[in-house]
Amino acid sequence: MKAYEKKLGRIFQLQFEKGDDFHPILNAFVKEKKIMAGTVFLMGALTQTEMISGFKTMDGYDVDRRSFDDWRELIALGFISWPEEPPPALLPHEIEDWESPSPYVHIHMALSGGPGNNEEVLCGHLNGGTIKGGMTLEIYEHLHI
Repeated sequence: MKAYEKKLGRIFQLQFEKGDDFHPILNAFVKEKKIMAGTVFLMGALTQTEMISGFKTMDGYDVDRRSFDDWRELIALGFISWPEEPPPALLPHEIEDWESPSPYVHIHMALSGGPGNNEEVLCGHLNGGTIKGGMTLEIYEHLHI
């Protein structure tokens, strides 16, 4: 096991508005504020959602990409890093725009089954979405000691 001691830096609360495109706005904010590492907590709803789930196999990764065009509620936890290379989860157009290093907000989420489908909950990575309204996100910046 490896352990790293860090110090809590700035804390940001973001309030997304209806129709906001989640990842471009969040990534621009992280870049503008130069948040090099941090933890992200969010809850809210999306009207359009891009999700990735999958697992590692002997041949690499078995990735399942899903898109939902009905509104979904979610709760999620993630982290901020600035990798030199684009992560495998990015789509081809996101890789083309990659500047090394770039902020990457990696988010794991629990997503509702949609309107009238309360029994279904999906888990995976948030890969994009359009805000339904009133989404709150908090960033806790980590500083190296």
